[in-house]
Amino acid sequence: MDFSLSVLIGSIIGLVFLSAFFSGSETSLTSASKARIHTLARSGKKNAGIFEKIFKDKEQLICTILFANNLVNVLASALATKILIEITESEGIFYATIIMTLMILIFGELIPKTIALSKADKFALKIAPLIRIIIICLFPLTKILNFIVGLILKMLGIDYKDVSKEEILEQSEEELRGAIDLHGKDSTGKEEKQMLKSILDLDDITVGSIMISRKDIYSLPSDTSYTDLIQNLKNSPHSRIPIWEKNPENIVGVLYVRKLIGETSLDQKKFNILNYCQKPWFIPESTKLDNQLIAFKRRKEHFSIVVDEYGEFLGIITLEDIIEEIVGDIDDELDDLKLSKNENGIKETSKNNFLVNGTVNIRDLNKQIGTDLPINNASTVAGLILYESRIIPKKGQVFSFFGLKFKILSKKNNQLLMLKISKNN
Repeated sequence: MDFSLSVLIGSIIGLVFLSAFFSGSETSLTSASKARIHTLARSGKKNAGIFEKIFKDKEQLICTILFANNLVNVLASALATKILIEITESEGIFYATIIMTLMILIFGELIPKTIALSKADKFALKIAPLIRIIIICLFPLTKILNFIVGLILKMLGIDYKDVSKEEILEQSEEELRGAIDLHGKDSTGKEEKQMLKSILDLDDITVGSIMISRKDIYSLPSDTSYTDLIQNLKNSPHSRIPIWEKNPENIVGVLYVRKLIGETSLDQKKFNILNYCQKPWFIPESTKLDNQLIAFKRRKEHFSIVVDEYGEFLGIITLEDIIEEIVGDIDDELDDLKLSKNENGIKETSKNNFLVNGTVNIRDLNKQIGTDLPINNASTVAGLILYESRIIPKKGQVFSFFGLKFKILSKKNNQLLMLKISKNN
């Protein structure tokens, strides 16, 4: 033997330790919380910054670790085979295979990966500087390997880099939703979990699905006198009131009540309500809530008029409506509309049975009684029944959709007023 037996055995043990290091490094680096380490990096922690740098080229990182790990494993196996062949001759390959498989599996893979997984963030931060040095040293070799792998995949017709921005965003959103579900299972985190999910849903919800319908809107004609206006304002909780001309669907302005406060030189006889109005801000019903929230912030406004594709007035949406979509209903003792919703909207009469106002928003119903009714084709419960049934229902008529029974309890003309919804047991 060229080397003494003790040196060869020592080399094998050392190589197995290196294998353990690279295996544990792979597990800790890939399992570490990217969000937590990003926060640490922003706070100035040096190792966290190094971790982010090496993780920017994830392909290079993984290739380096795998190359180094396989190199030490093959070398350890070769040395063990050399020793056992010289000791046992022909049976050396068999013994070397058994012994090295067990050693690498137990000491080089299972134990280090289990330890690294239990404290992934801690180990990832500690080894990041060393891994960066190894990446730099092995860069020429790993670059060649990556080129060969890319060439082979290209020959097979696999383009692993062809990922659209939309797919990346979708994957990121799914990852966020998964994280929210995982960390929001306890009862104390249910409300926070729902808020976070609602924020992610903003880009899927249109203003038309949560707007206040025009039939529920408090508005005033443009020829309202000062005396009538003051009388109306005494009984109104609203700070912004749509003003119409000729008919309630022709909105010509939005009265900001605050403009009237402190007005001392006002001539009641020459009073024109339009002089205290701002130009209405019209938005299409298809506008997504996330875009509308940004628009509210940019324009520093809280109120807009929703119209359809033909410009017909459909309703209004406010900043408060979008905030409520995230945090839930904000109770206001002066808000008549909200009181109406709370009193007549949804009432549980018995287990799996509910009295529901036809004007209740489908999203509100889904949240309160735990259903999953679609919101694409209608925004209210009554609208959903009309869309699914394709008829004007009669009083007492029962429909079954989406695992629920809908019974019409009362109606006025073609408007469905009160329904009974039953969950199928």
